Amino acid sequence: MMSAATPARILTSRIVKAQSDGAVADIVKQHVGEFNAIHVSAAVSTIAKLTARRRGTRTLSKSKRDSVLDALERRMLARVDDFKPQELANTVWAWAKMRHEPSAKVLAALERRMLGCVDNCIPQNLANTVWAWATMRHQPSAKVLAALERRMLACVDNFMPQTLANTAWAWATMRHQPSAKVLAALERRMLACVDDFKPQHLANTVWAWATMRHQPSARALAALERRILACVDDFIPQDVANTVWAWATMRHQPSATALAAFERRMLACVDDFDPQHLANTVWAWATMRHQPSAKVLAALERRMLACVDDFKPQDVANTVWAWAKMRHQPSAAALAALERRMLACVDDFNSQDLANTVWAWATMRHQPSDKVLAALERRMLACVDDFKPQDVANTVWAWATMRHQPSAAALAALERRMLACVDDFNSQDLANTVWAWATMRHQPSAKVLAALERRMLACVDVFKPQDVANTVWAWATMRHQPSATALAAFERRMLACVDDFDPQALANTVWAWATMRHQPSAKVLAALERRMLACVDDFKPQDVANTVWAWATMRHQPSAAALAALERRMLACVDDFNSQDLANTVWAWATMRHQPSDKVLAAFEHRMLACVDDFEPQALANTVWAIAMLMNNIEGDKITIDQDVLDELLHQLEATKFSTLEEQHFQQIFQAHHLLGDRFKPSAALLDQAREAWAKSLASGVSSSSQSSLEQEVAACLDRLSIAYDVEALTEDGMHRIDMLVRGRTDDGGERLLAIECDGPTHFLQASDGTYRIGGSTYARNCDLRKLGLDVLCVAWHEWISLPKDERDAYFIRELQERGIVV
Repeated sequence: MMSAATPARILTSRIVKAQSDGAVADIVKQHVGEFNAIHVSAAVSTIAKLTARRRGTRTLSKSKRDSVLDALERRMLARVDDFKPQELANTVWAWAKMRHEPSAKVLAALERRMLGCVDNCIPQNLANTVWAWATMRHQPSAKVLAALERRMLACVDNFMPQTLANTAWAWATMRHQPSAKVLAALERRMLACVDDFKPQHLANTVWAWATMRHQPSARALAALERRILACVDDFIPQDVANTVWAWATMRHQPSATALAAFERRMLACVDDFDPQHLANTVWAWATMRHQPSAKVLAALERRMLACVDDFKPQDVANTVWAWAKMRHQPSAAALAALERRMLACVDDFNSQDLANTVWAWATMRHQPSDKVLAALERRMLACVDDFKPQDVANTVWAWATMRHQPSAAALAALERRMLACVDDFNSQDLANTVWAWATMRHQPSAKVLAALERRMLACVDVFKPQDVANTVWAWATMRHQPSATALAAFERRMLACVDDFDPQALANTVWAWATMRHQPSAKVLAALERRMLACVDDFKPQDVANTVWAWATMRHQPSAAALAALERRMLACVDDFNSQDLANTVWAWATMRHQPSDKVLAAFEHRMLACVDDFEPQALANTVWAIAMLMNNIEGDKITIDQDVLDELLHQLEATKFSTLEEQHFQQIFQAHHLLGDRFKPSAALLDQAREAWAKSLASGVSSSSQSSLEQEVAACLDRLSIAYDVEALTEDGMHRIDMLVRGRTDDGGERLLAIECDGPTHFLQASDGTYRIGGSTYARNCDLRKLGLDVLCVAWHEWISLPKDERDAYFIRELQERGIVV
């Protein structure tokens, strides 16, 4: 037993020499009323150190230890003004080590005392204090943090590597943003003592910089890399993971030597990596666009399989996201293990985890089980209101890419969420969302589509070429008709970034415009042609076919240079054309009245014969019609087609169920037979249906109410000139109805038949320079009429509207007199 007033130094010695936390507790119980600041600090620190040891020194239960610590807190409040910086730092350090949560009153008192003696703090006091606060998740006042920063600046040259690293780590953990001056001072000090940094100091420092979004100087990063290389073999898994995570977060590209050294170190200690280390490491490599060796990836997979049951949702999501970004194809065992783990903890996945996971699976072309997809949908519905725009977009993009059809409830929930945060969608989010809906054949509500259009208009100037192409492609696929304002805005954007369009973006854009029946400006079409010529050698068969199909559908007449370039490209990749590509291409040629070279035609014939069994009914009808049109073109050299091609196409048509053909296909078959004669002779059954379809099409145009304004104006003009004519006259062979058949008198009293055709915009193709050319079907009609002995006068809409009304009668008098008809 000691006297009632035990000398202070003896009491301090007894505390620090205690062999167990129970012994310290006895001293506190007997003498706490005598404790000064040193005693309080020593007691708390000693308990922390003894508690941390494994055997013999830890004898108190948690409740008894907390009771002792509470008594020390009360004593600390009584003597707080006597605390010096070291006692303050040691006390909070000990609390942090023991995961002890002191009262708010105690923490506030310590902060006040810290402000009173901050100018006496040495670097270790500063570092230990902020480290402790960060570890305890305590957020000190801005005034206290500012005071600590000021003191740090005053003594920064005495900071050692550990105090530097601990200070930076603490600020980052507390989400405190120190001043630029302070960060610069720490960098300077780090450069002065970098050769004394240990692996943990290095890792904690770069982790802190990354977490604070601080971009250190190139010199500082280079110095750290040099030091890292010198001691890389002493890095533990957490140091490896934290360092590469920090580099990736700071967008720093380390040297190949540094990356290789970390790979070697990772291989040496991979069996000690925990799930977070694994996930952070592969996430970092993927973010830095670093491709680790196959050996390293295999080792990580092996380790992942060993500890997969400890993966948290973010670890699962980050791992598969990283694999996808690195284009790494993990083993089936690894994917199955992560699926099992995901099922076990799916209810803890947050919105970003969900979105990143399905995005990764889709990118890797991995098809998860129905059970897994259902679980993810269920979880998505539970937290859909937390989804950010990118989460929404990535999720629907992934479903579409995986050909997964989510439930109506899931789609409706995402639509609702999209409406709630649509103003935060960026261009890629918008494009990916509508692309996904179109791919899944999902028809969003008019309200949703209108909201997306509004948002698109607000950010259209930052759309990338792929965003533009994907958006208009989606609109066309969904049969959505966007506003004229939206279409005009997208045209303007396309013009601004046309030189960055790749072949697929070009082809998808013009395909979409054609499908939507949108007529872009001549300036836009000319720009697309120019870009197409610049990258034509990278066009794939579908790009070629979709482009010429779109031009033909939009009644656009491309330049001879553009058509020649596409022909050259066709020859280079013709063996990769599928049946639809072939059909679309020849249909476009026929519609545009383009005569391909003999070499190109021969290549197409060869390819058609090779894949004729794959032609769909529509493609068969389009192809035979197009061949007939091309062979009927009498302006250029006569085109000959191998009879085997026609025979094989007809054979396939005869084998088709006629019920799969639409009226327009039967009409094409009948016109092909009419033009080709004995070279294309369908069976009686097929020919009868084709003839009937043709007759129906002729009958449907007889009604006078169907007359266009052009026809009405021309008729009025003939009436004023007292010219007799028949309306919708049927030709002798029953193939055509003529808008107006004039039976005119000649000078010698004879009769001359004149077929007047009132041809609107669909009968012509327009070039970028504003010139017009008659389309394939109209040209074939005119040839047929002339073969029947009829003179033909085509009244073109673009020429008619350019005539002043008071000159139209004179126009007809002149045209009739030139043909020998008395007016």
